[in-house]
Amino acid sequence: MALIKQLANRLNFKLPGRGHKTILKERAFSHLILVGTYHKTGTVWMNTIFREIALEFNLRFSYGHDQISPSGVDIIFDNHSGFELKTLPIDYRGLHVIRDPRDLILSGCFYHQKSNEAWLHKPKAKFGDSTYQEKINSYASFDDKLLFEMEQMGKSTVQKMLKWDYENPNFFEVKYENLINDTDLLLFHQIFTFLGFSGQTIPRILEIAHKNSLFSYNIPKSVHVRSGESGSGNNILTPSIDVALLNSSVTP
Repeated sequence: MALIKQLANRLNFKLPGRGHKTILKERAFSHLILVGTYHKTGTVWMNTIFREIALEFNLRFSYGHDQISPSGVDIIFDNHSGFELKTLPIDYRGLHVIRDPRDLILSGCFYHQKSNEAWLHKPKAKFGDSTYQEKINSYASFDDKLLFEMEQMGKSTVQKMLKWDYENPNFFEVKYENLINDTDLLLFHQIFTFLGFSGQTIPRILEIAHKNSLFSYNIPKSVHVRSGESGSGNNILTPSIDVALLNSSVTP
């Protein structure tokens, strides 16, 4: 089955489909808070928000899920959503952020041409000892760059999204496209309530979320931030690229 069709059918791009009505009692956390993203699905954005929340409320923050213990951490952030849920020693509540594959691939294509991330600058035998960045920049046309991205990092990321368990009631499922347009913070309010933050802390937490979001106009453009608009792939992808995406034969 075509990868993009499979993802569209699996997710229908309408998640969260379940109404997240769970409201946790106001209490000190007896559960872990898990925040899962993927490459180019708002990782820097979510990381910035939850790190600041942790600092504000003296919560213990961990980037990654190695060496966790219930006494050593309150918030675990994983930019590959690779949580080993069955091994967690205590209860958890989580946030899981996904993105339209077209926008994900487009964003990755722009980012990987310029980013200084170390992995982009390591020579790979499969690229003829070129680096990822050298390889993607070796293509003359933008369409060819997109096709390369689609078959490399984009494919890997979409496969990870496909393998996720979207029926886990302990996670609040949200699309990047909805978050980026949540200017009234109603969705953010639902998320923080679901994660168990008390009512008295919610106003300050929403302030933190707002000031660290593009719609606050406080965030400067950078290699991580191109436009922030949802659905930008619809305006840039050519018909031939759309066909290539839909006809991809890659399966998870």
